[in-house]
Parts: sequence; structure tokens; C-alpha cells
Amino acid sequence: MVYRDPALTGIARKIDANASLSLEDGVALYRTADLHGLGALARAAKERKSGKKVFYVLNRYINSTNVCFAACTFCSFAADEFKEKERVFRMTADQVFAKALETGTNFNQIHIVGGHDPRQLSLDYWLPLMRRLKEAVPHAQLSFFTAAEIEYMAKRHRLSFPEIVSVLKEAGLDNVNGGAAEIFAEETRAKICPNKVSSANWIAIHEELHRQGVASNATMLYGHIESIEDRVDHLIRLRESQARVPGFNALIPLAFHPDGNALSYCGWTTGLDDLKTFAVARLMLDNFDHIKAYWMIQGLKVCQVALQFGADDMDGTHGSTDEEMIYHSAGTRSGQYVDDREFRRLIEDAGYVAVRRNSTYDEFPFDWTPPQRELVEA
Repeated sequence: MVYRDPALTGIARKIDANASLSLEDGVALYRTADLHGLGALARAAKERKSGKKVFYVLNRYINSTNVCFAACTFCSFAADEFKEKERVFRMTADQVFAKALETGTNFNQIHIVGGHDPRQLSLDYWLPLMRRLKEAVPHAQLSFFTAAEIEYMAKRHRLSFPEIVSVLKEAGLDNVNGGAAEIFAEETRAKICPNKVSSANWIAIHEELHRQGVASNATMLYGHIESIEDRVDHLIRLRESQARVPGFNALIPLAFHPDGNALSYCGWTTGLDDLKTFAVARLMLDNFDHIKAYWMIQGLKVCQVALQFGADDMDGTHGSTDEEMIYHSAGTRSGQYVDDREFRRLIEDAGYVAVRRNSTYDEFPFDWTPPQRELVEA
């Protein structure tokens, strides 16, 4: 292929030689005006990983509480328990259980995200609930927590990272969500989330999860005050971690949303920035199998185009009564639920083969349903 940007020609040679890209390469990819050339490079890299497959999951999504004392400047979801009593909610374990099974049991993942809530982030709350869900819907993988929540629980119960991971795994934890990574560059991180898990501990917790056989995802929050160099540095740190202790399933680029938070002056990301970020992530993370386009953040149409820029996953349907609150608090215009037939149509119209998956990318026929025995027990 002939690239309009000579920098892409050199980078294409490195990729053909199976060489990992440098910080300078990543910045050049972001700076290029040759969008079609960038897309072609990323699309080829995606198809070397997963061919014509593009994945999606039937899942349940639950925000268990908005109480959080991390006070991140980019967040519009968190509520101060003492200053914003009218906004505070906190689900009981029984409510979480009932919500997960509210619309049936034909799903492959339960995805839960909460906050730094002293009354909820306790092993006394989570371990019985996890075991109860595992018994009721053993076919559904538990994709719970972020590294920030795990660090919080470890401190609360005075456990080391290996100890807290071991306890959560025994209770049925299959996968940890990628949140709280934000941006690893310490100077920028200190401005946007000074009270949250450090970059080093985020990586250390994920590496401990991987050592003990618990999979995880990674994220990158972009489009706020970070620099392009911060973004590429973040991707390189993830790539280096994956080389040390493999276990990341996917990278999910999270576009910053500005409504109702202290960084609203940063505005919205553009479609061009979104597509470049998917492509650069695909090319920098040569040891990650999957790049996920989360439709609730970038929207269905941008995510569909992202499949031509290196993404190979459209993420979850959510349940028909689920309510995502983190991005909706910050102004996302996406809906709450997409029928899996719509997912398949979007993927197939983009020229790919739609494949149903679970958290760890085991594949299922599109019309798969849980075994009848499990339905009776549920």
C-alpha cells in the first residue's frame, strides 16, 4: 500500500518485521493526516489477530452505588454521602442479586461497577453475593470491580494484593473490569484522580490477578487534559505489563465526557480523535488480542466505523431494564440497551462475522441458551 504520510511507510515496515512500536511511532500515528492509511494499518493488524470475527456479549450491567470518596475531577457520577444526600443510592446485596436476574438468565456476563463506598466495599458484602450468583447462574462470568476498588478492600481488610485476589477468586471472580486506569502519567494523574489507586498499584493488582488466573481488561481515559505523549506512554506501560504477566483480554478506549464535572471545559472528543485512538491502540498493543469499542461511550455509529480502525469488539447488550449511570451522568447520548440482533446487523454490515462471547472470549452460537438444568435452579 502507498501511504500519503511517509511516517506510516516506516511504521508499516516495523509492523511487518514484528517489531513493537515506540513512543515516537505512536505520536506519529496520532499526528498523521493520512486517516485512511492509519485505518488500513490498524484494520490489517486487527484481522491478523481475529480474522473477520467481531465479538459481542449478552450481559447484565449494574452500578451498585454512587457513593465514592475518590473525588476524581472527571467524574459526574460519584455522590458525596454527606453533601449530596438526595443523589445517593446504595443497593443491598439482595437488590443486586434480584437486578441481575430481573430479565431472565440468558446472558454470559454480569458486569458491576461501584465506587469508593466504605459501607459497600467490604468482603462481608461481596463474597456471599458472588457465591450466590455463581450458584444461581453458573454459566455467567462475574466481571466485577476495578483495581481501585480491590485496593480499597485490601486496605480495609488489611490484606496484601495476593491475599485479596485469592479471596475474590475463591468466591467466583472471573474477570476484573479495566476501570481506574485513567491515564498512567503521574503528573497528569495527580491532577485528575489524586485519591485513586496509583498507576504502579493499578498495574501490580492486575498482574497479581493474572498470576492467579483471573482475567482482566484495561482502559484508557482520553480527551481531557492529557497529552498525546501521555496516551502513548499509557499504552506502552500496558504492553510491558502484558509481556511480564499475560492476562489482559482487551483494551477499552474511554472517551472523556464533559457534562457536570470539573473538567467540562475540555469539551467532547471528536469522531476523528475517537477513530485515531482505536487505531493507535490496536497498533501499539501488539500483545493484546482485542480492542473493544464500547457503544455506550462513543455511540453505535462511531463504534461500527471503529471496526475498520482496529476494534474487534462491540461490547455488551446490557439487559433491557439495566441503567448505566457513569457515562449517562456525564452526558452520553447513547441508549441503555441494544438487542443482540441489532449488534449482529451492525457488525455484519461493516463486513465482519458477529461472534457471541463471554468475558474471557469463549465463543457461543448466536442462539445459545443456558442449559435447562441451570434455568430450573435459578
